[in-house]
Amino acid sequence: MVEDNITNEESIVDFFNNQFDILLALLSRPAVQLQIFALFLILLIAWLLPEGIRYWRRRQGSIGEKPRSETISRVQRWLTGFYYLLTPLAALLLFNIANWIFAIQGLPFGLLEDLTRLIWIWLIYRLLLTLLYARYGEAIRPYRTRILTPTFLVIMALQILDILPGSSVFADATVGLGVISFSFRRLVAALIVIYIFSSMAWIAKEIMLRTMPARLNADPGVIETIATLVRYAFVSVGIIFSLGLLGLNFSSLAIVAGGLSVGIGIGLQDIVANFVSGLALLFEQSLRPGDVIELDGRISRVEKVSLRATTVRTFTNEELIVPNNSFATNQVKNFTKSDRLIQILVPFGISYKSDPELVRKIAVETSLKHPRVLANPEPFVLFSDYGDSRLDFSLFVSTLEPESTLRIKSDLYYMLWEKFTENNIQIPFPQRDLNLGNGWENLASNLLTR
Repeated sequence: MVEDNITNEESIVDFFNNQFDILLALLSRPAVQLQIFALFLILLIAWLLPEGIRYWRRRQGSIGEKPRSETISRVQRWLTGFYYLLTPLAALLLFNIANWIFAIQGLPFGLLEDLTRLIWIWLIYRLLLTLLYARYGEAIRPYRTRILTPTFLVIMALQILDILPGSSVFADATVGLGVISFSFRRLVAALIVIYIFSSMAWIAKEIMLRTMPARLNADPGVIETIATLVRYAFVSVGIIFSLGLLGLNFSSLAIVAGGLSVGIGIGLQDIVANFVSGLALLFEQSLRPGDVIELDGRISRVEKVSLRATTVRTFTNEELIVPNNSFATNQVKNFTKSDRLIQILVPFGISYKSDPELVRKIAVETSLKHPRVLANPEPFVLFSDYGDSRLDFSLFVSTLEPESTLRIKSDLYYMLWEKFTENNIQIPFPQRDLNLGNGWENLASNLLTR
């Protein structure tokens, strides 16, 4: 008899060794081997049946007359759903036939009866997916990946564990973890509760992001903040419920948390600072997904604002994970906080021999030819300074595409260079006048007499 309390590693190993020996003893029985052979034969036939039908239809389609395109699409949708359900339907039919044959022959068929339940679950899962895809199309794919398929796998795993010998003993066996002890049944239940609440959190966030912007006419960043907080609330409640299922005493946990609060505050102060900064960013909306910012001299786009860090993507396609505390304590240039209109400064210099008024006219006219430069507000040129070897100007242009700042600035330099060359306007390089006093002759004679 296996002990109900598993408290150390050796007892866990012994338990699994005993269960493995029981399983080998069952597999050595001819009646069980015959049922396993029938199982594999049924699954093979059920898998080959739709493949054979597909092959036959392809042969018939290549020989016969091809129907119209709209008929093809309609028939194809029905055939896709039919093929998707054919394997579990065929397996279910064959399992029932096998059970009937085993019963007539007076052979045990308990394993086949248990496996028939798994086939029913498989059929219901595929039927549900077929109906959802027929109604919503590819929009159902994330729900399938996050909810339907994991739920199906969990149910199948629980059914398989229920079929295996000794599963009830294993489920009721307890594990001691310090002052806490819990059964494997409670552990599985706690994990399922966490999964259910996590799924509910994801569904709630998706529903809020899809429905609230149109109904409330609110800022998308505010909706994102509320949805994120609701998701964290669901997950937190799920964790509390799961810990309660494991038998955790929250009063003792509060005492331990109070004793460790000082150490946690010192050791995790950076994490806490990032968490608080994340809350501030989410509520103040100083940074929102889609904003174009300048970070460390590089223009980037905000991809995601979470409670610990913010994800930004540079325009060289580099993804940066930036702690929220950096945005809360440092200056960040946000090009799209209130609107997308920005001005771009294009400094340049010309020779003293050029006409400043002509330069101003050419610079304004040239900048207006760029497709991303706005005519209103109109570009303008400032006479900045009298330099050592040139006249300094600053061209200001406006655009609604802050993410293209570097590209626009580069294009304008190319265009200005071309126009200045056409109009004989020189862009000088630094020059210096050297005063040699009495001339080259005296300097040369002084050098020779030394």
